[in-house]
Amino acid sequence: MGRMSKTDTVAETEKTVSTAAPKIAGSQTATVGPAAPDPMHLWNRLKRTDPKATKPFTRSGGFRGTQIDPTWRLMMMTEVFGPVGKGWGYEQMDWTIAERMVFICARVWYLDPETGEKCWTGPQWGGTEMVRRRNGIEAPDDECFKMSMTDAVGKCLVQLGLAADVHMGQFDDSKYREEAEAFYAAKSNPDLQPAAIAAFEEEIRKRLGACLDLDDLEELWRTGAGTRLREIGTVDRTAQHRITSLFAQKKAEILKQDEEGGDLEAA
Repeated sequence: MGRMSKTDTVAETEKTVSTAAPKIAGSQTATVGPAAPDPMHLWNRLKRTDPKATKPFTRSGGFRGTQIDPTWRLMMMTEVFGPVGKGWGYEQMDWTIAERMVFICARVWYLDPETGEKCWTGPQWGGTEMVRRRNGIEAPDDECFKMSMTDAVGKCLVQLGLAADVHMGQFDDSKYREEAEAFYAAKSNPDLQPAAIAAFEEEIRKRLGACLDLDDLEELWRTGAGTRLREIGTVDRTAQHRITSLFAQKKAEILKQDEEGGDLEAA
């Protein structure tokens, strides 16, 4: 990046992950207002599945699919919303037994991380056979109720986007699985944990407050901020865009101050 002019954006772009700050259209005095809530925010946080938490299965008739570890789903919900019973949970709404199967209807509740509002998914039914067969011998399955609840809750969580990539067939693509493996490898990086990203965002806010002109802004971007934002974008696009927008807002402030200073000199 060369020297920054009043028409430059404080950003760099890549083919895979863009960290470019929004350009300010129209007058140089334009301001950047608060971003509208993203309806896909939770979906995008939950949609990607860790390949280590999956395994293929084949049912009678030749149907093939990908099984998702139920404990991993609970862990993901805890990561996003907090402990079960506090930030999210589920309740049984109905149950019945038919054709030697137990069916349970359940729904999931969660507290919106941004508003604290208590929300609910739509109800879903899960079912499991009450008798299992091993070596040609039938025996009661003492876990059938638990498995039916797990099935119902798992279906509810899909409505929030949890493991959506599996249900949308993306795991059938080997390239996508490789990308998912790379994503979770990056996610295990201590510098890319939520607390570390929040600390970086706070640091950027403080350092932006000390920027007096576009040269200061460019120096901040080029001395590590841009690179760190690209890394953050591999695990949290929302945080990446939020922090990048701080640069655009600061640039707008500097341009406005420059314009007002020029008007005073002209007067």
